[in-house]
Amino acid sequence: MITYNHEKFIAEAIEGVVMQKTSFPFELVIGEDCSTDSTRAICVEYQKKYPDIIRLRLPEKNQGMMLNWINNIESGQGKYIALCDGDDYWTDPYKLQKQVDFMEANTDFALCSHSVYTLMCEQLDENIEMERNVLTTEDIILKDWGLLTASIFFRKDAHKTPDWYYTVKNGDYALQLIVSLSGKIKFLPEYMAVYRQHLGGMSSTLKPLNQMAWMVYLLNKFDKYTTRKFKDAIKERIKRMYKVQIYYAKGYSLRKAAAILTVYQKLTVLNPFLIQSRRK
Repeated sequence: MITYNHEKFIAEAIEGVVMQKTSFPFELVIGEDCSTDSTRAICVEYQKKYPDIIRLRLPEKNQGMMLNWINNIESGQGKYIALCDGDDYWTDPYKLQKQVDFMEANTDFALCSHSVYTLMCEQLDENIEMERNVLTTEDIILKDWGLLTASIFFRKDAHKTPDWYYTVKNGDYALQLIVSLSGKIKFLPEYMAVYRQHLGGMSSTLKPLNQMAWMVYLLNKFDKYTTRKFKDAIKERIKRMYKVQIYYAKGYSLRKAAAILTVYQKLTVLNPFLIQSRRK
């Protein structure tokens, strides 16, 4: 669990973890990245209450999201890693047990996910239905969604940290792509967590042009990392992303962004990665 300025949400996130009922020991590693609110104090109080479960990482200086994310995952001591950001929360007390049971019985799977509710404006909504319950790297590339972070559970030895991983914005999506190279992905139909969509979230801080640039940058790095094994799927994903981001740019009256996106969209026949130079 990484957290920064989540004083309104962090207690619920922690409670969702410590309530887990399992046949095995587990730890909650919290990377608290020098919040300017009371998030750190809340984490410290919970660690005192659950000293056998909670381990705190309390850097003296702000690391930034990606470095905090990677360092936190790498510091995990378990065979498996489960993720839950400090503004999301788990709802099923048997979530970890269900995912461990599946992964122990199916060694050819590298990651296990599940259905997640989205909470926005106090409204709890179901997410899109998954077409299949077994997914591959190509599925993760081609679909317009990524698996939601609060659902992700994977084998720690499948987590690699190439140099480019430290430079991206969409760390959760990069992780899914990297881990998927080590095995199949299982999707469980049960709703066992809640993704909280709010103005402080990462996705809300990037405008359509910037979102597009950063995602294309990530896909370009992954394309090189896999020696272009998935080049056709990546090109198809980028084409569809342009349509989506142009739609949003026009919807929010971001005319300049829509115009720039349209130009780069036409240039994809020459080079699908050109827009990465516009990331900020």
